[in-house]
Amino acid sequence: MELRRGRLAGAIAHPATRKFSRPIVLLPELFTTISHLSLLSGYLNDLGWEVCTLDPYSALGADCGVAALTALVREALGACEGNPILVGHGYGGWLGLQLAPELSTVAIGLGPALPGFRSPLIAGWRRRLALKLGTPLAPPTGRTLFEFIADAEAFQREQIIRGLTRHFAGFAAELERQAESRDAPATLSPPAAAAPSGLIIAGDSDIFAPRDRVARFALAIGAEVRWLGGRGHWLVGGRALERTVSEMQRFIVRALGQELLLLYSEPPEDQGA
Repeated sequence: MELRRGRLAGAIAHPATRKFSRPIVLLPELFTTISHLSLLSGYLNDLGWEVCTLDPYSALGADCGVAALTALVREALGACEGNPILVGHGYGGWLGLQLAPELSTVAIGLGPALPGFRSPLIAGWRRRLALKLGTPLAPPTGRTLFEFIADAEAFQREQIIRGLTRHFAGFAAELERQAESRDAPATLSPPAAAAPSGLIIAGDSDIFAPRDRVARFALAIGAEVRWLGGRGHWLVGGRALERTVSEMQRFIVRALGQELLLLYSEPPEDQGA
């Protein structure tokens, strides 16, 4: 079901039987849309989670930066009920990890974008030119595209590619430049989260979230890390999905415990007894 949260479009999926008191909010990767998270959303729905998926990139303009993007998502999350758990892919993963401490929630980054790292997603002269001109970036092609969706099932890949879209990505370039300046603004600082409020799940073959960089980032923010052997970046569907959800579920239950239980009111006593 479609919805709006603040200025962002989104979708919400209600489980047949809700088993958990807090919803999950999904945040997509750059160049992807809500539809690319439908398999992950459906899997979580089947487990009893209420799932809301937000689309932050479609609301961005040419002047978007980290502050503008985080403000959009912060506003949308403020309109969500139940102190949601944040789960994001790629740049969405970085967003969730960035916002979780101030929202007093937990976040899971799936192959998250990394401050100070030149991601292949925005590399190449055409993308650098688009960033300089303030025009939308085109989705990856060639070898980069192959690495991007390699873990999707073969029959899913054509649909995934057709669904990729252009996005303004000034915020991504700003995030990349963080390590280039000792005076980076506070909005670019990695979130100071104390474990176990953050989890990173990453494939050990992910060129968009290299293992050494992920390990350093996790240490800086106090997040736990789970490595998926032989997997790349597309953890939101295909061959990595089951393991990804299993690691997510295990972490959330351990981190929140009884907070996840649905509490039912006691039936009124029989007044005639």
